[in-house]
Amino acid sequence: MKAIPRTGFLSVAILLLAVGNLWAQPAPRSVFEAETAPSPSPSHRFSVSGKFAYHTFWKQGLLENGEDYGRPGLGVGNLTGVGGEIEFDYHWRPFMVFCATLGGYQGKSDHYKIEVLTGYLLATAKLQKVTHYADYYVGAGFGGYFSRMKADGTSYALQPGMHGLIGIRVRVTPAWSVLLEDRMAFTLHAEGGFGDLDLGGNFVMLGGSHHF
Repeated sequence: MKAIPRTGFLSVAILLLAVGNLWAQPAPRSVFEAETAPSPSPSHRFSVSGKFAYHTFWKQGLLENGEDYGRPGLGVGNLTGVGGEIEFDYHWRPFMVFCATLGGYQGKSDHYKIEVLTGYLLATAKLQKVTHYADYYVGAGFGGYFSRMKADGTSYALQPGMHGLIGIRVRVTPAWSVLLEDRMAFTLHAEGGFGDLDLGGNFVMLGGSHHF
């Protein structure tokens, strides 16, 4: 189970390289093809994005040595879940974007009646390569994660964290885009009822964005 986050990250990276190579190939122009194509407007300095996420915890603490916490057999797959977020971007330069993100995820296991609900606020700086149809980007940042775990009792944790990401944004129109992104996040371990759990994890996300 430990390979799931790494596999997801590598899969997205390979997909980005393949799509980038495809866009780089010259395409024959038809006499019927319009002269204009979707491209970002210099006046679009801001964008907002909505994303759906598939979240996986790291194999650590409670999810690596469950028997040490009285929950033998509990693994990463038991708390895999979904989430969502909204992101606000400021396009400072064509190659540099600053972002603020508000989101959350849920992990739930019927095995031990465990539920983890986490909200987070992130700040990110992205470097991007802008092409005619798509933008490729990498980024890094920090944030705070507030989590509630329900098991035998209810526990709360607030932990700082850091993250790195890679993604592609494909323009459908000058103002609208679709995106695919993978983010890897790490926090200080939440102790007590959380069983030394890292509240970060791997996020594979699909979404859309609007430039204005």
